[in-house]
Amino acid sequence: MRIVKTGISFRKDILDDLENYMKSLGIKSRSKIVNEAVGMYLADRAVLMGKGIVGGAVLIYYDHEVREIRENLTHVQHDFMDVIISNTHAHIDKRHCIEAILVKGRIERIKELIKALESLHGLKELRLGLFKIGEE
Repeated sequence: MRIVKTGISFRKDILDDLENYMKSLGIKSRSKIVNEAVGMYLADRAVLMGKGIVGGAVLIYYDHEVREIRENLTHVQHDFMDVIISNTHAHIDKRHCIEAILVKGRIERIKELIKALESLHGLKELRLGLFKIGEE
C-alpha cells in the first residue's frame, strides 16, 4: 500500500481533543487515526455515491442560539417534505438541540437535503444512518 504525505488543517479544539484522546490511549500515530476516521466517514457516506432509493435518519446537533439555524432549519425541512417522513427534536441543554430527521427517497434528493442542512450556520455536527432500500 502506497503512503502519500499531505497537510491538513484542524480547528484548535478538535486537534486538542485528538491529542488528549491519543494520550489517554497511548496512541502515537496521528496519521493512523486520521486514516481510520476518514475511512469510517467514507464508509458511512458510501450509500450516497450510488443510485436508487434510500431510507434512514439524518441526525443533526446544533446551537439553538445561532439565529440563522433557528430561522432556517424549519424552512429547509419544508423544502424537502417530499423526502422527510418524520422528525424528532430534543433539547440537550438551554443552548443545544438535536434532531433526528427520518427520510425516504431518491439518493439525489437526500443529498440535496444534506447539503442544505450542512450549509446552515450554527450546525455543529451532522451524522447519517442511511440504507439503500430500493432501485428507482
